Amino acid sequence: MRRALGALFALAMATACAPAEPAAPAVDRAAEQASLMAADKAWSDAYQAADDKVGSFMSAMAEDAMVLAPDAPVAKGPDAIRTMMTGLASLPGFEVVWTAESAQASADGTLGFTVGSYAMKVPGPDGKLVSVSGKYLTVWRKQPDGGWRVVADMFNANGPPTPAA
Repeated sequence: MRRALGALFALAMATACAPAEPAAPAVDRAAEQASLMAADKAWSDAYQAADDKVGSFMSAMAEDAMVLAPDAPVAKGPDAIRTMMTGLASLPGFEVVWTAESAQASADGTLGFTVGSYAMKVPGPDGKLVSVSGKYLTVWRKQPDGGWRVVADMFNANGPPTPAA
């Protein structure tokens, strides 16, 4: 019995004296949130300025990204997202503008999300343009280079479409 207690004590001491794993560096969440807001704004601004809207939209997407559009199946991965965006961009008069209004970052700074609003014009059932306003939630993942990539983008309307101005 004495031998077992001695071995248990030795094991406890060895474990207690083992070097601690280094603490992860503190994350400046306010800086990460500002970085997320800047990433979302840069993505929106680039989209607005681009001749290739689909390519510009895709530029922020991670390889495993998904888009959850209203009244549509989930578009998973670059091919499905590109197909969805090509369909939208080909609609006569299609326009979309989005603006981030807030951002949050995880405690470890590896994930974050932006929340914002959008305004879209699309052809209605009669072919005339209608306006749709809504909100979105975009989930971002930090990349090894310090940049952010979209892993999930979800949006829905605030109400029914209205005639476009």
